[in-house]
Amino acid sequence: MKTYIYPFLLLIGLLASCKDDVSLPEAGNEAKIVVYCFPSTRDTTYISVSQSIPVKQYKDGVKIKNIDNALITYTVNGQQCEVTNRGNGIYYVTAKQQTGDRIALTVRADGLPTASAETSIPDTVAISDPGSRQTKVYDDDWEQMLDYEQVMATFTDPAATKDYYAVRVLLKNVVKRYSVEGSLYDEQRFYYPVINTKNEPLLISKTNIDDAFGFSDNYYGGLCIFDDASISGKYTFHLNVDKKNDFWWNNYNDTKKYERVELLHLTPEYYKFLFSINAEENSDLAQYGLSQLMPTASNVHGGLGVVAGWNVSHTAWIKSKIDEEKQY
Repeated sequence: MKTYIYPFLLLIGLLASCKDDVSLPEAGNEAKIVVYCFPSTRDTTYISVSQSIPVKQYKDGVKIKNIDNALITYTVNGQQCEVTNRGNGIYYVTAKQQTGDRIALTVRADGLPTASAETSIPDTVAISDPGSRQTKVYDDDWEQMLDYEQVMATFTDPAATKDYYAVRVLLKNVVKRYSVEGSLYDEQRFYYPVINTKNEPLLISKTNIDDAFGFSDNYYGGLCIFDDASISGKYTFHLNVDKKNDFWWNNYNDTKKYERVELLHLTPEYYKFLFSINAEENSDLAQYGLSQLMPTASNVHGGLGVVAGWNVSHTAWIKSKIDEEKQY
């Protein structure tokens, strides 16, 4: 069985090229270490290390400078773990991390200030098995009703704490294939579709005024973030999945489609980081220098970037209703 999925390492790769690589004026004209690391309960934790570009040295076409000889100290609850250098500024730690673990990271490199940060692994939050139905949503750009599959699932927010989340839908396509030897096997492909947020109050959608001033409502990395400020106990998601989003999979007659909802519990620093990235990426005015950019949130002392924990829970797989109307 072959499986294709974009791992969380891809997100680290994307983050390594974001605007933290250009030092803001208040950060001075000193080059700094840029660190991205997102510990979870997975066995492997990746660390991206690069060097920022001082404002006075920045120009179009300049390339990110990865740091391949960093000295990294990574501890879990005070116990040091072995760090392996993968090359191209990517390092990794193989260690079983659990809910509640405290992670501390220190990065040193010649000629640069030492960078350090701490985070923790939050609890998982249980989410019920999903349901789905066909729905139509009015599209302002196309000025017509478009078809969507609305996926629903319920979770209960812990009342005693301030919590931060991200939600997304994972789609799975399964098609029968014949191997070179002639045996039959299932080939699987996984991907995260774009979610239309118009029917989901938790996920802030742009208004007509926002649209007129060049604001959009895209979510970086497909992580639809929200906090629990407006939640009281149980809450049911209504997530609209575009029926035509399967853009890089051939729709064979025997393809079967499945889906599940993933709920990510984020540390505050992870949420603030994603919020600041979204605010910048969704503002045309900011992109063209017509309004002030929100500084990218960072919890790295002496450097830039973010070290932030997360945990994920997910529903069972259900058969997708997208399968009921194949696109050829």
